[in-house]
Amino acid sequence: MSALRIENAIDMHCHFGPDTIGTGAHPQHSVTGLQAAREAYESGHRAIVLKSHSLGSPMLATEIEQMVPGLRVFGGICTDYPSGGLNVDAVNAALQLGAKIVWLPTIHSHQDYLNGKSEILGIRGEGLRVTGDDGEPLPEVRAIFDLVVQYDAVLATGHVTAVEHYAVIKAFAREGKLLVTHAGEPLAGPHLTPQQCRDLADLGAMIELTAQCCHHVFGIPGKSVPDMVEMIRTIGHERCTLSTDYGWTTELPHPAAGMRDFLEKLWNHGMTEEELTTMVAVNPARLLGL
Repeated sequence: MSALRIENAIDMHCHFGPDTIGTGAHPQHSVTGLQAAREAYESGHRAIVLKSHSLGSPMLATEIEQMVPGLRVFGGICTDYPSGGLNVDAVNAALQLGAKIVWLPTIHSHQDYLNGKSEILGIRGEGLRVTGDDGEPLPEVRAIFDLVVQYDAVLATGHVTAVEHYAVIKAFAREGKLLVTHAGEPLAGPHLTPQQCRDLADLGAMIELTAQCCHHVFGIPGKSVPDMVEMIRTIGHERCTLSTDYGWTTELPHPAAGMRDFLEKLWNHGMTEEELTTMVAVNPARLLGL
């Protein structure tokens, strides 16, 4: 594996600015979408997916792809408050415009309210839930998933609770493509354990593991690289993807450089080239239909 290039890598969780991540604190994003794309191309990436907490990103992705020949650039949409929450019409529009990932609520999820992250970001209320009193996915979630299947896209779990993860994946994983968002990350979401991730993979989901998991951010300790390797071993590398979740703060590396560093650390702690290639290139390509 080259120390300078990451041939055919795909970062399915690439943040960019300008963006908002709440109504209070606004960390400075480290890259624009165009900058992230150019750096990814120079590093040998095959594709990136631009993620925004504010609005759907497929139109921007289309424009940037035309400006960076040789790199596929995809957009998505988060079903957070700025997009209308679990807004079927907004999701439909984003998918029509080429979105490849629909994230269930992230920073506006009920889980991030429980984590205390909403308060830090100045977000009011108890956040969005994706299941009803019966424990089943809400009708809007089913409608969103049906659209995802129609457009051969991916439904990602966002930051929803662990219970909601199980409900959504049990309901939908056999019908379409589901991705568990930055599994086990200490900063956001339900902090899924390795065994929970294995359970969700057994139910049919792909598990996303991010470079950010191994960083201290805002005083919250990250996982050690050996812990990340052990998590991969527990889940099975053939059921994992590797992304960065970088770009949203200058406290973290740029996405392309961060991906290279993440892969080198995993390599140095015993992951093979075949395993890394499966997680960073083969599995993401399959999810994106490449």
